Amino acid sequence: MVIFPLDAVSKPSEIELGCTDDLSIHSNEFNYEGSVSTGEIVRTMESPMDKVKAFRSILANLSSERKHLSVYIGDSVGDLLCLLEADVGVVIGSSLSLRRVGEQFGVSFVPLYPGLIKKQREVPSSDSLVWNGLSGVLYTASSWTEIHAFLFGA
Repeated sequence: MVIFPLDAVSKPSEIELGCTDDLSIHSNEFNYEGSVSTGEIVRTMESPMDKVKAFRSILANLSSERKHLSVYIGDSVGDLLCLLEADVGVVIGSSLSLRRVGEQFGVSFVPLYPGLIKKQREVPSSDSLVWNGLSGVLYTASSWTEIHAFLFGA
C-alpha cells in the first residue's frame, strides 16, 4: 500500500510527479543477511483480514492535519477488500478469480492510464483535491513498470 500526502497532488494524474518525500509504503518484506536478500519473505500480512485490518489501522493513524491519497496494489482475491477501500486500487496481472469475484459484486476493471485520464476529466478544476474512493472501480496494470510510471513518472 502506498500513502501520498494529498496536498502534494492537485490532480489524479499528478501522482506521477513522485511526491516521494512523504511517501509511505507498507508491504511484506524480504529477509536480509547484511545487504544480501536470502529470498525469504517476512510475511506480516497473509490473510485478507490481516491485510484489511492493517490497511484500516494505517489509514486511521494518518495525521488529520493533511489529506492523504491511498493506493493499494494487489494481485489476488485476497487483496479485493483493500483494493476497494483504497482511493486508488490497482490490480497487477490478470487474476481470473479476482475479476470473477469482483464482477459478481459490480466491480469494474479499467486500464490504469485511460481510467485515470477519464477520472481527471471528471474532477472539477475548483475541486482538484477531491478523489472519491469506494467507487467500485479498480484500475488494471500489466506490469510493475506501468505502476512505477504511474507513481513516479516515466
